[in-house]
Amino acid sequence: MASVVPSPWRNQALPLPLSVVGFVPAMNKQPLPPPLGQGPAPAPALLSIIQHNCLGSWNVFLSLFESFREATTYPSIVMLQDPPVNKAHFPSFSGFKSFFPPVRKPRVAAYVHMSFLFNYTVLPRCKGVGDVLALDVSSDEPLFGTDFHSFRVINAYSTNTVDHRIHSFPAEVLFPDLGFPLLVVGDFNIHNPLSDPLRHFSPREIMSSTPYFEKTAESGFALLNPLGEYPRFPLVGKARPVVIDLAFANPALLPLVKSWEASLPSTGSDHIPITITLATPSLHQKPPRPRWADTDWEILDPIITSFKVPAAPSFTTPPKLDEWMSESRSCLVALLKEHTPLSRPSHNSKPWWTPHLTILRREYHKAARAARKHDTPNMREVAGTSKAGYLKAIKAPKNKHRSSFLMAATPQSLWTAKRFPYGRAQPRLPSLPGAETPLQMNSVLLDHIFPPK
Repeated sequence: MASVVPSPWRNQALPLPLSVVGFVPAMNKQPLPPPLGQGPAPAPALLSIIQHNCLGSWNVFLSLFESFREATTYPSIVMLQDPPVNKAHFPSFSGFKSFFPPVRKPRVAAYVHMSFLFNYTVLPRCKGVGDVLALDVSSDEPLFGTDFHSFRVINAYSTNTVDHRIHSFPAEVLFPDLGFPLLVVGDFNIHNPLSDPLRHFSPREIMSSTPYFEKTAESGFALLNPLGEYPRFPLVGKARPVVIDLAFANPALLPLVKSWEASLPSTGSDHIPITITLATPSLHQKPPRPRWADTDWEILDPIITSFKVPAAPSFTTPPKLDEWMSESRSCLVALLKEHTPLSRPSHNSKPWWTPHLTILRREYHKAARAARKHDTPNMREVAGTSKAGYLKAIKAPKNKHRSSFLMAATPQSLWTAKRFPYGRAQPRLPSLPGAETPLQMNSVLLDHIFPPK
């Protein structure tokens, strides 16, 4: 763990002290947003975290922070990958304080709003490398309406080494098993079907990314990136969009994640700024959701074919056009929901099952089918890796649910809890010597009850 000391902008800063994580004081003349108030730190009800790759450009950095002025609120934490550095100096922005690893050219940096620093304790952590930086946020009061008084955010920028299977840091550094909320963001430079299921991958890409996704599955981390959302659009026309800017949440943080958005304007980088919002979890049960995979399309096809869009307004203005579009969409969605069943909890549902396990199971069966079809060593290796990751991922939430159930066992649930350590009940049919199948048991019993004369 490194201490935090100021690093003056105008003074010579080469080389940086090896045991120092510095911050650059703001030099802009804009007024500093006022603190939240004196006294005990209030629990944050809404926390905004920005993730962005600056490509080492000062113009991208300024464009990103200038876009915050148009927002209703400033983000509390900004995590940058490949930030602009000139002679160990970082750019500054009014109202923010920067943290970075104590190396000559850091690959990651964090900017924290001053009002957030005034009310909460922020402790940076690094291990002498310039690719990973962690921030520990703590408070005297519980955070987000939970029992946790602290959470951690890890910012990483992964680069390839000489061996394509090895990146600049191992997966164990990014995904530790912690008992408090943890958010991991960064530019991982890895490609995997779990983050981009619509793309075909080479065995080399899967082999390089598998250790990271195996570790996340083993530790119970969930991928926050929505499927089909591309956070990077290469500037070169021949390259295709990819999903390499990833965000993961451990089981303690996942209930606090409210949204993952890419709604900020472009900054000139080929990466899109990502906004992750944390909020107090809702105590109300989520309403049933439509199961679109089970929609009765045979009945819907003629209905949709004959569907008529409501008449457009004669005099179109932007508000009237929006109202007409919303009305048309609502009519079509209501028609679809009439022929789509809703998902409802069942007593047969696995309470420890997670959406992440659903994705892993789908990818495991997809890899197994490909291995049976092509039957090549690479495809068999990928299928075996997917199966191992899927089986490992099941153990963590299952054991956690079992432990929590046993801790909260009541006299009414005692016999249900008894089945956990003993497993499945023994078969009630007696075992007979020389009889293994039902037909053999039938024959032995008949010969014993009615012996041949």
